[in-house]
Amino acid sequence: MKTVLRSLTLAVAIALVGGTEGAIASKFFEAGGLRGIPQIPNSAGFSQNNYQLEELEDLCSNADPLTALDACSEAIQRQNCHQKEILDPQLFPKCAILFDNLGAVLEQTGRYEDALTALNYAAELQPGDANIWYNLGIVYVHLQRYEQALEAFDKASDLDPSDTQAQKQADLLRELLEPSLY
Repeated sequence: MKTVLRSLTLAVAIALVGGTEGAIASKFFEAGGLRGIPQIPNSAGFSQNNYQLEELEDLCSNADPLTALDACSEAIQRQNCHQKEILDPQLFPKCAILFDNLGAVLEQTGRYEDALTALNYAAELQPGDANIWYNLGIVYVHLQRYEQALEAFDKASDLDPSDTQAQKQADLLRELLEPSLY
């Protein structure tokens, strides 16, 4: 269940043109939590509709951004994914996927700082997941934190050498950071 994001070329173009300046600070993470992990907003629409957890997980990765945000939030709440101190370690992989999807949705809606928080938590839960590191790279590009983006793309490439997209993004970023070397 890989999260499909826009290409780095587009992200760099948006960042270089200044499209990321003044990213909207959301209330999603305002309450804070364990090391900045979000207190998930109330997703009453999903609670009242009695969606099964599997349906929420599917919506989290496949619905329009606003629906996906609510679905991810509800799925995260139901499993206590946002409370690592009480989370069953067997749920780390599933929760990491939910936070990875949440991060991708937040990135798609321009909430880059929130996306960074969600993706960093996902990486804490599942540090060997190349997709999380790739998505972190995308968010770092939006935030114009190019060195960190490069590190994230390199890590994604190291974790999954068969996925050449991360390596291509890292190479492109290297070229943009140090054009005289290429």
